[in-house]
Amino acid sequence: MKFYGHPYSNASRRAQMFCEEAGIPYTFITVDLMKGEQYQPEYLALNPNAKVPTIDDDGFVLWESQAIMRYLADKHKASKWYPTEPKARAIVEQWLDWNHTRLGPEAGKIMFNTHFAGDNGNSQAIEDAKKWLIKILPVLESVLGRQTYICGDQPTLADLAVVTNLAYLEMCQYDLSSYPAVTKWFGTMKRRPSFAKTAPN
Repeated sequence: MKFYGHPYSNASRRAQMFCEEAGIPYTFITVDLMKGEQYQPEYLALNPNAKVPTIDDDGFVLWESQAIMRYLADKHKASKWYPTEPKARAIVEQWLDWNHTRLGPEAGKIMFNTHFAGDNGNSQAIEDAKKWLIKILPVLESVLGRQTYICGDQPTLADLAVVTNLAYLEMCQYDLSSYPAVTKWFGTMKRRPSFAKTAPN
């Protein structure tokens, strides 16, 4: 399987982490976002959104990180990570959606304007995102105060999706000390070999 990504893409990282966790063989192909390789015709033919990651699984092309994780989990019968029982799966789906619509956009704004935008970074966008995180992170704190992982007593796709956004916040020196349960969980996730294997150099 060809895996098109970039080391600093949190979306790439979560799907790559899953491949590592589930023992799914892949060849990582770097799409250099800084050089604009995502806009090259050959890549746009794979992913017209000019985003990463994209996989080519023996001719089956798929983009969107969380869709990739779901597909690979089903294909490789990784039910530990993506349960087949309807209620258990629904909880994982709930947190994947929460990550995609709530946490992800704000973490992305902070990371982009802190590290990627250079002199064009928008400080107001950073402050606005931080105001939203004050409302968003307590939701995660509440659930992790009751259980070890986001969906229960073992990690799922939801943990992989969320941890990459927390990694963005850590890179931006965002203070998580107000959220002890989140901090403890983040430390646990960071000790997984897949986290170290996929860390940007």
